[in-house]
Amino acid sequence: MFTFLGTSAGEQYPGVFCNCGNCSKARELGGRNIRRNSSAILGNHTLLDFGPAIANQLDAFGHSFLTIDTLLVTHAHEDHFFPWYLRWRLFPEDQTTNPQGYEKGPTFTKPLPLTIYGSERVRELTLQAIKHDEKNHHLEVVVLEPWKQYTAKHVRFVPLVANHDFRQDCYNFVIEYQGKAMLYAVDTAWFLPEAMEFLKGYTFDLVVMEGTFGFNEQHDYKAPGHCNFLANRKAREWMLEENMIQASTPFVITHTGPHHAPPHDECEGLLAKWDLKLAYDGMQVKL
Repeated sequence: MFTFLGTSAGEQYPGVFCNCGNCSKARELGGRNIRRNSSAILGNHTLLDFGPAIANQLDAFGHSFLTIDTLLVTHAHEDHFFPWYLRWRLFPEDQTTNPQGYEKGPTFTKPLPLTIYGSERVRELTLQAIKHDEKNHHLEVVVLEPWKQYTAKHVRFVPLVANHDFRQDCYNFVIEYQGKAMLYAVDTAWFLPEAMEFLKGYTFDLVVMEGTFGFNEQHDYKAPGHCNFLANRKAREWMLEENMIQASTPFVITHTGPHHAPPHDECEGLLAKWDLKLAYDGMQVKL
């Protein structure tokens, strides 16, 4: 099962400092109209991104850090990677009783070993958070190389270079799990040429793509940054033409900003006309 833990763009939905019509209506409606920062989990073991509300998001949808052994990080922007929580994994190897003192806790449960896959910047931020003590925080950071296949504990995956922020390494992921293939394309503008060629080698059972700029068709979705719904529609059409997906393949839009798309209750039906499924926090897709 693939679960969306968060489906908003960086400012969340409603925007944290915004009282526009969309944000006000989302607050009034509540439920699926409230979005938190983009993240997802595959099964109960493989987490995609690690934003500032991740602990609450896991709790809200029946998950826990205690079962997660793999973390794939798209990039090091703070709405996608907030490593401060990792410091609470400290559990020294020689610890046998409840820890005493700030530097010894308050972790009372030895954490499951965690492998973090991400960029060099992700590695730097992780090491800063845990004071360069990977051993006693029971984690390992693997710095990714684009286009290379990796085998994690439960999944195989390939990081693709995302068309997002060329000041740092940003990745989308092709993930294979239990005989199924999915594309997780968050954050990115239109796919780079080398990514398009690479993707043609797959047939996908699920496509997840970001739609930050919503119905704003003036947005240049080919410039580095983010997509809009027009780009999402064109991507689905292209993938159908190339036989990368079938008409029935779920094509799910996430990472939605509040200022160019109405709240979920209204927006969901508008996207359904184009065979796009709008994700919401807690939505599950069976692979």
